[in-house]
Amino acid sequence: MELRKHLQPSANPHPHIGNMVWKVMNSKRISQAELARKMQISSSSMSALFTRPSMQFGILWNIGIALEYDFLTEIANNYPATIPLNEKSKIVSASCKGKTSGRSGERDQDL
Repeated sequence: MELRKHLQPSANPHPHIGNMVWKVMNSKRISQAELARKMQISSSSMSALFTRPSMQFGILWNIGIALEYDFLTEIANNYPATIPLNEKSKIVSASCKGKTSGRSGERDQDL
């Protein structure tokens, strides 16, 4: 049994953050060594990040900056559809202008 509660199975499991980072890195054709250099960490430390199902916000923030990728929106898109989006969000305000919210193609007025 997993001792850390955030890693225990739940009704709404969170996405595996390490896998998410790995997929983005590969789609942008950035090597592990190159990303490690951009973040000024060792390649072995970078390798360890990919195995983590969860990671600290500051680390994910820095990876997002280094990869020029918005992980926060991707994570928000994995929330259950029953959770309302933050109306002050840039994503939601853009959606109010007729774009889709990103969650299963729903429009904000439908949420």
